[in-house]
Amino acid sequence: MPAVVQRQALVHPDGSLFGYAVHARVDDSGPLMTLAAEDRLVSDAYENVDLAKVVGDHAVVLRATGPMLRGETTIPHAPRSLVVEVPATWVHEEYAEEALVAMRELGFGVALGSFTGTMAERALLPLVDLAKVDLRRETENLQARVAQLKEAGVWAVGVHADTPELAGLARDLELELVQAPLVRRQEPGTGRSVTAGEAQHLQLVRVLSQELPDHLEVVRAVSVDPELTMRVLRTVNASAMGLRHHVDSVSHAVSLLGPHRLAALVSSVVLGSEPASVDVLWTVITRGLAVWRLSNSEVGYTVGLLSGVCAALKASVESVVERSGVSPDVAIALHGEGGPYGPALQAALAHEADDDDAVRAAGFEPVHVARVYLDAMPEALSSASHMAAPLASRP
Repeated sequence: MPAVVQRQALVHPDGSLFGYAVHARVDDSGPLMTLAAEDRLVSDAYENVDLAKVVGDHAVVLRATGPMLRGETTIPHAPRSLVVEVPATWVHEEYAEEALVAMRELGFGVALGSFTGTMAERALLPLVDLAKVDLRRETENLQARVAQLKEAGVWAVGVHADTPELAGLARDLELELVQAPLVRRQEPGTGRSVTAGEAQHLQLVRVLSQELPDHLEVVRAVSVDPELTMRVLRTVNASAMGLRHHVDSVSHAVSLLGPHRLAALVSSVVLGSEPASVDVLWTVITRGLAVWRLSNSEVGYTVGLLSGVCAALKASVESVVERSGVSPDVAIALHGEGGPYGPALQAALAHEADDDDAVRAAGFEPVHVARVYLDAMPEALSSASHMAAPLASRP
């Protein structure tokens, strides 16, 4: 049974991105799975993952295996700073302090994977930079746990902050970071109405989701929007496109981009004013690609894309559905009511929330969904990097 690799964002209270938490685990709780076997599978998963394609140019908090902490296997290379996360059960090992000292001497930061206030955990705090607290355990006097961390000069990281209520609890506790999906699920009945400009762009995304988009209609929609026109021409003329001749025609540029890349580019215009726009767009495009591949339908790409844009804008599902003019099947999926694309979207959202049970409830295996996400991330990062930056900042 292969290991599941999971990534979640680590976000400051002001919404800025600190980095990503990455961990791998074996999707098997059977009695035959030993700790040593699990460590081998997790190590294999890390060896097969390029962290630069998973976290971009950001810090990474990587959950370590026992062999890593004992110096028996190499810690994966990170594109930027790396913080080694010590698993919750590992702090009770007799050589835990020695291992943490070794990690710091190697230049790594150190994080406790779970802090519950035990004597063993508190003894290690002088060697720790970050410590995670589970926001779902409200009965365990989280305020006292956070106070202990602050007194020791350790950043408190709230995990499972994937609902509005738990996100609010994190703010009340004044945590330094929260670990949660960067683009959360937008619940029906919440959020604002989309503006006229946003609606125009969403309608274009809907047109691009059709089996045979009307080329002239797409060109007209792009041409009447100066910023979108500039982005289309700039993207298609970028060196990444591999063109030998400059493209000046909007019609030609639209043809070269194709529906998927153009839909992502339209989304970048909608999200351009949002904080951390590159990473938000990266997450949105990844979700779109994942839902497309999980649903085995190109319309799934539009479902995932609109779901992400809706949440990033904090726009109501009802408003997005009404103003974009999407089909009933797409609307049902966005409302979380099933349909042909609903299960794939629910599996994607569950994976982003690190909820394997919900992935299975949607009819998918966590290992499969995780692999789909890992395969989609590099493509989505490449697209987001070219599309999200403001035009004025480009050469």
